[in-house]
Amino acid sequence: MDEVNNLQEDDREEMGEESGQKMSLVARIAGIFLDPRKTFLSLESRPDYIVPLILIVLVVFVCTWAAWPVIETSSMEMMQEKLTDRGMEQDQIDQFLENQQKFGKISGLAGGPISTVLIMFIVSGILLFAGNMVLGGDSTYKKMLCVFSYASLVGIIAHIIRTVLIISKGTIEVYTSLAALFPLDMKETMIFKIAGIFDVFTIWKIIVIAIGMGVMYRMDYKKPLIVVGLLYVIFAAVAMNFAPGG
Repeated sequence: MDEVNNLQEDDREEMGEESGQKMSLVARIAGIFLDPRKTFLSLESRPDYIVPLILIVLVVFVCTWAAWPVIETSSMEMMQEKLTDRGMEQDQIDQFLENQQKFGKISGLAGGPISTVLIMFIVSGILLFAGNMVLGGDSTYKKMLCVFSYASLVGIIAHIIRTVLIISKGTIEVYTSLAALFPLDMKETMIFKIAGIFDVFTIWKIIVIAIGMGVMYRMDYKKPLIVVGLLYVIFAAVAMNFAPGG
């Protein structure tokens, strides 16, 4: 173990100028996409999360606002279908949908940014637990918040692409996962839901998180990659179980 640690320290010393290099905000944001390890090395002694958090919240809000007409229409159609299947009377359905239209936009536009922030703080705690307890490392909550917030910048591209697809196709049922290979009439099947787990941007984000944890915990990124990947599969499986038709 000591030999491994020494090798890791030697590797950092060889990259001395890189690990001690202070990067500008723009360079850090670009670096997450171009060279995440170098970016996290620069953040190791100066972890921050405010700017990426603000950027992500703004993008989520703008994308939701831009796609809202389609989101509202699709949501109402799906809701009406579910309420009809439950045997609710049409006048009750109309009243329910009318109330949803009154307050739906406010809750919809506010809900995305709020849930984004909550998820960021909760998942960072889970990453800290995984790193400290499962991997046997020693880091801080602020560093994990830094890792997750910067890794979540990958989601900005995902939000923009999905928004463009939602607006162009006129439906909220768009996918950037293997589920896109299946027809929508299979969406309630298990194979469709399993395919939905393998999302391009989620996998990319998991890899960036693993690289960040590797830097913060001073270990090979493959170890946190395995742990974070397994955690994602477990949470995805639980979510599938509680999903309608699951």
